[in-house]
Amino acid sequence: MSTLSRVYLPVRVISGVLFLVWAGIHLFISIPLVRLLPVVGYFFIIDAILAIITAVLLLVGVRVMYIPILVYSWINYLLLTESRVFPAPVLGYPLPTINPVIIAVIVIDIIIIILVTVTWLGSRRS
Repeated sequence: MSTLSRVYLPVRVISGVLFLVWAGIHLFISIPLVRLLPVVGYFFIIDAILAIITAVLLLVGVRVMYIPILVYSWINYLLLTESRVFPAPVLGYPLPTINPVIIAVIVIDIIIIILVTVTWLGSRRS
């Protein structure tokens, strides 16, 4: 049994929990945004719901969804970093770059990408 196969279950569970944390942060942020910028606020709510579904898929262990989950994680990370440098797709101007919540979400995104990659590789070997 390879090392990747042994860490497959704990890494999968940690990934699912991180997606739930990520969704919680986005739901928390979306509440004031719905009043200020409705399109962005509702996007955050939809994205948080997708993250909750992703967490369930990881916790249950639906292997066929690991690649789509990895693509979803990359899209979230790239959209977050892109909207800090270039104009945000909906707003037309870059969003604030220094914010503790943004830094936390970027770190969580990077950890999620690494863990989902390890989960996918581990699922192929177990």
